[in-house]
Amino acid sequence: MSKKYTRVSVALDKKTEEMLNILVRKKNTTVSEIIRRAINTYFELENATTRITPDVTKIYTDFLSDGEHCIVDIEHWTAMWEELNRNSSEEFWEIMERIGYEHGIQYLNKGMTDVYDILRYMEVGNWFRLKIDGEGCYTLVLSTHTSQKFLKVFLENLFKAQNNPVEIYEGYGKLRIVKVRKKD
Repeated sequence: MSKKYTRVSVALDKKTEEMLNILVRKKNTTVSEIIRRAINTYFELENATTRITPDVTKIYTDFLSDGEHCIVDIEHWTAMWEELNRNSSEEFWEIMERIGYEHGIQYLNKGMTDVYDILRYMEVGNWFRLKIDGEGCYTLVLSTHTSQKFLKVFLENLFKAQNNPVEIYEGYGKLRIVKVRKKD
């Protein structure tokens, strides 16, 4: 039994056409097959129960592709922070401040300066779930309360590097971030 196909016409810009031709050569298949695979993948991502969108996939790729980040089980993460909160030196927290500051510069170089955009980007790493409380006001529901001090120190210095004034308030297992409005 032969498959029935519907013929469609698609207008491509030059860059997209070049990408398509590269995929055809690389996969040694037809344009039609590449388009079918692309649509199937996009459909699966858009309809996944976990809602891993193409945008989230891009962030995961950014996190993991160059070996700059690693995936850690939440139980390991919690145990590490329990130990670090008990036994870390002042030097350790100074290093965390520097790392937060460096990330602020890195995000600045990527064009990320909006508090909300930065928090949404970081949320993909499962450090917290982001809730919007109002304009410029956010609650971070932490994956584990043991990471609270780390995230506060990290975020304070990230936003400091960007000259992006925020106030961070601690709750139990939550951080509240309020963007400080600049006076005219």
